[in-house]
Amino acid sequence: MKSLKRAAAVLLSACTALTCASCGENTANAMTIDGYEVRSGIYLYYVTSAYNDAIRILSDQGESFDDCKTTADYKKIMKDINIDNITAEDWIKNKAVEYCQTFVAIERDFEAKGLKLTGEQLAAIDNGVANSQNYFGEFFEQNGIGEQTVRDIVTSGYKQNVLWEEYYGEGGSVGVEESALYDYYKDNHLRIKYIEIPLKDGEGNLLKADGKAEMEAMANDYLQRLAKKSGSEAEMMAEFDYLIDENNTYQTSISQAAVTTTDDEGNTITTETTAKVTTTEAKSTDADTTAETTTGAEGETTSEPAAETTTGDETAAETTTTTTTTAAETTDATADVTTEETTTTTSADYASIGYDTAKERILTVSTAASEDEKASAETTTTAPTYTPCEKVYNWAADANTPYNQPELIKDDECYYVVVKLDIEDRMTDDDLWSSTAKESARNTLYGDEFQDMLDDMGAKLEVTRNEKAFRRYKVLDVDVIAYQNAVMQSYYSQYNMQNG
Repeated sequence: MKSLKRAAAVLLSACTALTCASCGENTANAMTIDGYEVRSGIYLYYVTSAYNDAIRILSDQGESFDDCKTTADYKKIMKDINIDNITAEDWIKNKAVEYCQTFVAIERDFEAKGLKLTGEQLAAIDNGVANSQNYFGEFFEQNGIGEQTVRDIVTSGYKQNVLWEEYYGEGGSVGVEESALYDYYKDNHLRIKYIEIPLKDGEGNLLKADGKAEMEAMANDYLQRLAKKSGSEAEMMAEFDYLIDENNTYQTSISQAAVTTTDDEGNTITTETTAKVTTTEAKSTDADTTAETTTGAEGETTSEPAAETTTGDETAAETTTTTTTTAAETTDATADVTTEETTTTTSADYASIGYDTAKERILTVSTAASEDEKASAETTTTAPTYTPCEKVYNWAADANTPYNQPELIKDDECYYVVVKLDIEDRMTDDDLWSSTAKESARNTLYGDEFQDMLDDMGAKLEVTRNEKAFRRYKVLDVDVIAYQNAVMQSYYSQYNMQNG
């Protein structure tokens, strides 16, 4: 949500050094908006935000700030460049005025609706002001930003949140339907579970063809064992958990088997860890138990029966031979096993058999920016990151990919046994569809709309600039380096407090 992000950014912003062109009188207020006297401190706060907006926009347009080591370096670029056909200096001033207009719009609308802040909110404002002063107090003092200005900015953020609830919250005047939030979450999240089989040996070297074939045989063995549980989603997911743990144990053993020594002349000798893989399958009425894999003295993998594991009745071990097959061949080979209709499963069913939903991954659907958004100077696009890899993500995001049918996905350095699951099975109030998820969907769906509404309110308010104040403060003298250092220090401080 842009509005809340902006408020958060303001709370962390340090208004930076603006040198005086003169120390003239009558510059306490920078402008009057709809009769509201906007102090220069508030204007300077928003000048900092506007300056950083300008850097972001210019960066998106191809301007490089990589070599900027001082404030003077930034100023050198800014003074000779235009944004939207006006100088960067004027653009920053105008953007800061727009922020001030939105600030006043929040004040006016809050008052018009007769809203009040609660005692809890007022206490939170006191805490927010204290934190801001703690992180940036010296910075503020050096640049003429008084505590009252900091309090006004923090308070505006809380008033904005109250207005958000008034318009877009539950029972708000806009009338947001929870069904719209539910559909958005469902359509923009993927639910998967996967087993990761790296194609590397204990030293991190990519396996040769025979080694990859052995890993593929292991993956196909996993698929066959999962297929035997395909009649019940709950049982198959429990088996998936078991196989994840088994695979993790095996991968750990491979890493630990990389023994490095030195000969008499000090040369490094590394024991070969790429090994032939054999598997032992356990048969049971409710669960399969797999052999524990160990590495012999010559580097060849051997199998010993694993400790007996059950999810119901007793189990008995049976050794089977695994053959290497392709993913397509595996599907054909297991077709006879999957004739039984899969039963649907609820969170309660999962819990009853000890299934661990923590081993699942909930992925957010990545949406590309529209052509209009790409053309907008205010749009920042970043390359998406994929979990666990792009091939798996694309497979899961494909609407034609069926639920509850594990597949082998081959990436360059890793094989994945992965299954796509129905996100709605876990969209309950005590699971994925929590109050936090609902609010996140609400913010994502309507946050920009709310911010645009506030900005439009502000744009309609009449502005009278105090030209003396605008001449006094030179916006291109913003100390960008000091700003960045102050913000990073606050981030690190808060991170350390949250993480001990």
